[in-house]
Amino acid sequence: MAFSGSFEQKQVQKQVQRLSQVQITALNYLSMGNSDLRDEIYRAVSDNPALELVRDVEENQNSALFERALERDLTFGQKNDYLVSRSRTIDSDKFQQILENQESYGESLQEHLLHQLNAMKLSEKETELCRRLIYNLDKNGFYGSMLAPQTFLPGKNPAAEHELLERCLKIVQSLDPVGTCCKTPEESLFVQAQLAEESNELALFILDGHLDFLNPPEPAKICAKLFDFQQERRKKAFASEIILDKLEINQKTCAAALKFILSLNPHPAQGYTSSAGVDAGRPDVVLIVTKEPGASVDDYSRGIVSGNSDFHFQIKYASGSLPEIRISPDFLMDKENVSKAQAFINSLKFRESSIVLQGCAIVHAQKVFFAKGPGHLTVLTRRKIAQELKIHESTVSRMTAKNSSKYIQTEWGLFPAHYFFTSGVSSNDGQRKISSDRIKQKIQAILSRPENENLSDNQLCEILNQKGAKIARRTVAKYRAQLGLKNSYKR
Repeated sequence: MAFSGSFEQKQVQKQVQRLSQVQITALNYLSMGNSDLRDEIYRAVSDNPALELVRDVEENQNSALFERALERDLTFGQKNDYLVSRSRTIDSDKFQQILENQESYGESLQEHLLHQLNAMKLSEKETELCRRLIYNLDKNGFYGSMLAPQTFLPGKNPAAEHELLERCLKIVQSLDPVGTCCKTPEESLFVQAQLAEESNELALFILDGHLDFLNPPEPAKICAKLFDFQQERRKKAFASEIILDKLEINQKTCAAALKFILSLNPHPAQGYTSSAGVDAGRPDVVLIVTKEPGASVDDYSRGIVSGNSDFHFQIKYASGSLPEIRISPDFLMDKENVSKAQAFINSLKFRESSIVLQGCAIVHAQKVFFAKGPGHLTVLTRRKIAQELKIHESTVSRMTAKNSSKYIQTEWGLFPAHYFFTSGVSSNDGQRKISSDRIKQKIQAILSRPENENLSDNQLCEILNQKGAKIARRTVAKYRAQLGLKNSYKR
C-alpha cells in the first residue's frame, strides 16, 4: 500500500495568559476552609521569620473564656477590686482553678453537640455527615426550615447512603439534648419518648401521629378518643393489629401517658444560643448578613447591598477564627523573606475581598430570601454571579462548590454557600423561571393538608401545572424525595 505525505510550515500567533505561582496560591487559599487556612497561616509564620502573629485565635478564646468565668464568679465588690488589680501579677494557679471550676457560658447548640460528637468513635464519613447535620439545625434545634438531610448525600449509592443517613440522624438525635435534628417538635417528642429510659408505650402511640388525642389534655377525654379510634378501626375490613390493641386503656393508663408526654421538651434547643453565636471558623467561612437602615445604593467595596428605604444588608468577612499576622519590623532588611511575606498577606487579602464580593452578589440576587426567609429563592447560576463581578466562573465555584465548607450566616440560620444557587422549571407561559426551592415549598404545603396526604406524584404534577409550573412527574418525585417525603404508597 503506497503512502504519501507532505510537510507544510505555518506561522501562528497566539495570546496565552498563564497564571503565576502567586495567583495559583491565592486561588488555592480561596477554596480552603478556615481550618485548613488557619494551619497554613501558622505554618507560614513558622517558616518565614518576616511574619509575626498579632493575634492568636486559641489564646484569645482562652482569654475570653477566663474573663467570662471570672466575671461570673466575683461579687460586685470583688469585681471592683479585680478591675483595680487586673494589671498586677496574679497567681496562675488561681486563674486555672477558677477557669476549671466554671461551666461554659453562652455555649451554642452546635458547640454543645460537636463536643459530644468529637468524643465518639465514628468513621470519617459518619463524622462528616453528623457535622453537616448539626450545622444545618435552626435556632430551635430542628431542620424543618433548613435543608433536607438528603441534600448532603452525593447520590452515588442510594441504598448505602440512606442507611448512613438514618444512622447519623439517630446519632445526633441521641446526643444531649435528646430530640434535636428532627423535622418538627412533634417528631422530636416521639424521638425523646423512644430514647427515654422508661418509655410509655401508650404515649409512644399517641406521639406517633395522634397528638390530636391530647386536645384537651384530660385523661378521661383522651381515653374516650382512644376507644373511638379503636372502634373505627375494627369496622374496617382487613384492618391489621396495632400496638394499641395490646395495651390496657383506662383513665389511669391515659393519665400516666399524659404525665410522661408532659415531661418531654418540645423545644430541646431552649437555653442554648442560636447558630449565630457559633465561632464562625468552626463551620469554616461564614458571611454575616445583618439588616440595618440606611444605604439606598449598593457598595460592594464596603460590603453593602441596598434593600429598600427601611434597611440595607451588611456583609462581613468572618475573620475572627483566623490568626492575625503582619510583617515583622525587625526583618525589614531581609528582602527575600519580606517579599514572600507580603505575597502571602496579599493572597489572604485577595481571599477576603473575593468572598465579600461574591457574598454581596449572592445577597443582591437573592434579596427576597434574605428579607423573607426559606422558600423564596430565585433561580441563580454561578455564571450569572461571575458575569456580574466580571470574574471567571471557576473562581465562583471555588467558594460555592457543593463539597466546599463555606457557609453564610443569616437571621434565618446557617446555610452552605451552594444553597443559594438553585435550578428551576419554566412557567406555563414560558416567560419566567420558578426556582426548585419554590416548587419544593409548594409540594410541602400541598401534602401538609390532611385531604392531600395520599396524593400521587402524577396528581401533584397536575396540581403544580394548574398553578403555573411546567414540571414533569419525575421532577416532582425528585423534589419530594429531597424533602424527605415518602411516596403515596408509604405515607
